[in-house]
Amino acid sequence: MVEVIPVQRKSPVLIRSSLACLANIPAINLTSGCVHGCIYCYARGYSTYPGDGKLIVYSNIVEKVKRELTRKKLKPSSVYFSPSTDVFQPIPEVAELGYSLFKYLFSQNIGLSFVTKGKIPEKTMALFLENADKVKAQIGIITPDDNIRRVFEPNAVNVDTRLQQMKVLASAGIEVEARLMPIIPGTTDDSVSVDKLFKLVKNNGVNRVAISTLFLRPSISAAFKQLVSDKTYTLNILNQYNHQTRIAVHANNSTVIPLDRIKRISIYSSIRTIAEKHKLELSICGCMNPDIGGTCNIARTSPFVCLQPNLFDGYETKNDSKVNN
Repeated sequence: MVEVIPVQRKSPVLIRSSLACLANIPAINLTSGCVHGCIYCYARGYSTYPGDGKLIVYSNIVEKVKRELTRKKLKPSSVYFSPSTDVFQPIPEVAELGYSLFKYLFSQNIGLSFVTKGKIPEKTMALFLENADKVKAQIGIITPDDNIRRVFEPNAVNVDTRLQQMKVLASAGIEVEARLMPIIPGTTDDSVSVDKLFKLVKNNGVNRVAISTLFLRPSISAAFKQLVSDKTYTLNILNQYNHQTRIAVHANNSTVIPLDRIKRISIYSSIRTIAEKHKLELSICGCMNPDIGGTCNIARTSPFVCLQPNLFDGYETKNDSKVNN
């Protein structure tokens, strides 16, 4: 049972994220916390995270957006949903807030980009289809296997529903991208699983995929240890991050523990080959891979940056050894 806590938000709503992939676009969170309960969610470590089983809903957010836009000389061309929560959580209050805000933005000729692992309500989907030229979508999907999905995304919508939503959105001419983030080493990075997933998304109208591997913060490591029942399985994942040097993300405002750089490059190169097989454009998230580069362009406001065929060719490690693709 989720405790929904309505709150009047006092701080500005239309804020710009420090993430490079979200540059030049204001972003909105309708809530603090998320009922999807994804084990790997970095928002678990935020000071504003209300805790599992609790959801803070900003009930005045539509009115605040209206006031903020009234004061702006130049309105944004698009708004992004959402940097740290899912805009499509199975909570009626959140669904109504989202619908009202989307409808208002469209009335002001402002578009929107979103990423979700939830079910888009029918009323909202109809609104999107009516305003297809103003919508850009990313659907998070880390695996074609619902049994694995349940472990890491216990309350998010099932794989089949996500694929169906891709098809509906793409069929309406909406730009849709699949978001394979995070790639969990030793679990969702095997070639058979990735090949199956890419075949499914391609068959449902998707031509682009964004990827990045799992990174760790203390809150994420704790969630893995507490919420994944198979402790051996958990340790096999977490042990791959032992002795890794932290890297700065969020415009150097915070740090994370990444998978070894060479290993990440090897995983990305392997996935790139599978993407080419299915004629999918592939990009990596530069925010989470500042030591590699790229952009997942999550807000879809600039030309898509792909993993070029020769991106990793000839890459040299610190000891001058080559990486084998």
